[in-house]
Amino acid sequence: MYRTISTFLFLTVVSGTVIVITSENWFIIWVGLELSTLALVPVLCSNFSPRNVEATIKYFLVQALSAALLLNSALIQAWLTGSWSILDPVNNVTALCLSVALAFKLGLAPCHFWFPDVLQGLPFIQGLIVATWQKIAPLILLFSFSQLIFSYLLVTAGLISILVGGWGGLNQTQVRKILAFSSIGNMGWIVITSVYSVNAAIVMLIIYLIINTTIFLLFDYLSVPTLGHLNITSQLSPISVALIILIILSLGGLPPLTGFILKFTSLYFLVSNNFILLSSAMIVGSLLSLFFYLRISFNTSLILFPQHIITMTTWRNNVDTSPLSIKTWAISILSILSAFAIPLTLPLYITT
Repeated sequence: MYRTISTFLFLTVVSGTVIVITSENWFIIWVGLELSTLALVPVLCSNFSPRNVEATIKYFLVQALSAALLLNSALIQAWLTGSWSILDPVNNVTALCLSVALAFKLGLAPCHFWFPDVLQGLPFIQGLIVATWQKIAPLILLFSFSQLIFSYLLVTAGLISILVGGWGGLNQTQVRKILAFSSIGNMGWIVITSVYSVNAAIVMLIIYLIINTTIFLLFDYLSVPTLGHLNITSQLSPISVALIILIILSLGGLPPLTGFILKFTSLYFLVSNNFILLSSAMIVGSLLSLFFYLRISFNTSLILFPQHIITMTTWRNNVDTSPLSIKTWAISILSILSAFAIPLTLPLYITT
């Protein structure tokens, strides 16, 4: 794809998200979501392999279904109230349609079935856009209506997402599918927290975007498609072993890493509101996901992995000195933020 065309498409995706965030009209919000989806479709199938095209078609169909549900809920709302403003109180039918539409867009269980297959069929960079940027606009909409629509429905969907995200990733060997189930679990944490504190959910969203972006960029830089290829990281780049372990454990929520704030913020507000059983169920789901986080860390730290993959230690013989690329600088900065940014996130947490 030409650089001019890809730049135009990326700017269109960004502008669609900005339109959704800044608009107060149902129809304009639907236009922004469709604009972002249609501009992303050519980017997703840029490799044009059969698996890539299949994942793109699945993504387009699911997004079209969710956009249709959102538009139908907006039409029902306009028919009953005579206004397209999102500031008007929503009725039960509109709230139900809107909840299902946003669940499809975010990949919340039980509407998550498309997300692992789509992410597995995409390269890491395109998968990064689907797993991070494309969830900002639906989450902002969800934050706007979390106090108005069925809160118990959102809490139930978030809790199921945490359990499905932890249970579904246990038997996976593909790195992108593991990241997909991890994303489903983290979306459950953010959605449940948004019902009780929108500011805390925004802090969790920022931390999730930073950590997830770092992991996708790092795995794309090292070209690690499966868990069996994690042993080559020590031979391609020795420092990548420490980076992968720290970032994966940060995503798992182990203190004193940055991802601990994501879990701690949610549990703080839930326990403060006396939701002890809900917090316990969320911790159990988090322990399930922590198992495959630790498996990734363990496989990365192994020097002699139990398989027959012949690799060459290219970093020992590389004597060329060249300036670092933009991707290398981005991975370095984001890795520091993902692992040791608690002093930066604590002020955000205190203000909530």
